[in-house]
Amino acid sequence: MGYMDRFLGRYAASVDAPIVPRDPTDNFWYGLQNSRMMPAAGVPVTLQDALTLPVVHDCLQVLSQTAGGLPWGMFERAPDGSKAPRDNHPLAVVLADPNPETTTTEFFSQMVFDLASEGDAIFEIRSGPLGPISELWRLDPSRTIVERLVDGSRRWTTTDDAGRTRRLVEGEVWHIRATPLRGDGLRGISRIQVGREQISAALALRQYAHRFFTNDCTPPFVLKHPKRFADDESRENFLAAIKRWWGGKRKHGPGLLENGVEIEKVGVNNEEAQFLDTQKELNVGLAQIWRMPPHKVGLLDRATNNNIEHQSLEFVMDTMLPWLDLIEESIRKFLILNRSRYFFEFNLAGLLRGDIKARYEAYARGRQWGWLSVNDVRKLENMNPVSGGDRYQTPLNMIDANGSDAPQQQKPDAEILGPSGQTVSRIWNGNIIRLEEFRNAA
Repeated sequence: MGYMDRFLGRYAASVDAPIVPRDPTDNFWYGLQNSRMMPAAGVPVTLQDALTLPVVHDCLQVLSQTAGGLPWGMFERAPDGSKAPRDNHPLAVVLADPNPETTTTEFFSQMVFDLASEGDAIFEIRSGPLGPISELWRLDPSRTIVERLVDGSRRWTTTDDAGRTRRLVEGEVWHIRATPLRGDGLRGISRIQVGREQISAALALRQYAHRFFTNDCTPPFVLKHPKRFADDESRENFLAAIKRWWGGKRKHGPGLLENGVEIEKVGVNNEEAQFLDTQKELNVGLAQIWRMPPHKVGLLDRATNNNIEHQSLEFVMDTMLPWLDLIEESIRKFLILNRSRYFFEFNLAGLLRGDIKARYEAYARGRQWGWLSVNDVRKLENMNPVSGGDRYQTPLNMIDANGSDAPQQQKPDAEILGPSGQTVSRIWNGNIIRLEEFRNAA
């Protein structure tokens, strides 16, 4: 059997047996034996194919770029439950500069991209001046095999672009798995494969649109001739004349049919097939694979100015937070030795900020009720602290749990005397309170 015979799918049972071509119309190729490999739409799905769909590309970009742009830090937890930043912690130094070729933004962006697409984020751990964890290098999940050894440990086999294979064992790899896990528990499940039917349908729809517009947006049709052709040559000459008449530069020119020939359309056009509506519904379905609010990927048909802010909060709580919690817990478990003392955390305050009016009203309440200082507010707004801005106010009408009046136990900052020498006002925490208001509050 020659190379071209193999390439074209022709095979023979023996050397002397005749070559039997594969018949694409045979029902065998549409049976159950092929249903597990091919989606119902008939278009195979890979990550590269899925990324050519704008909605899929935008979903993964929004997830990865949002995670990469978040501030983060290493913290030490005190016995009283408070926390203090520890920027000089060795792991904080590594995460700020994972390796000589990668920035911290690229590092976390690629991490979330791999988790959201492949279901796994895998990094090689290299020792160095900072200790056992001095560098973190990404391993391509699609080129990495994970297996369970006899002793219960895991082994990772990775292949680079040049085809070189390396094997790594426990302690040399940091592996984050996106839940739910596969049956063996060694890998996470790819969202691309979970939504492959939806993605395949979107790819098939795009291919249909490409063919439709390539054919000048003209639905297929047949020509009905009232008589039979004398022979095949006459039929071919007739079709060739039709193609010459309506082909090339004459596509949009008028035509003339003679001898009772009629045109009959076959199939449906885009409007009848609800092409645009189908495309919109598929896009919304693709966004749901990653629980992405439609407005984040440009689907604004159902968005209004009233619900955009709430959808943005839902994006943080329902879309981003599960991925960030997964990373935080994995760092705590696999990269931090003293887990009861130190922890890693993303700062979501910037994503949860509302509009300026809502923020300022919240700050005012925090100041009035005593749980925000001036410098706390300025820090949340990325402003420098001011002198004396760390004091907290206590409302005058607040009484502590033992029944005593808290303001009466304190001394005022100063008193303002009237013309006759009596006290008319007092200054509490920088606020001037008239004596009459003070007595009413007390």
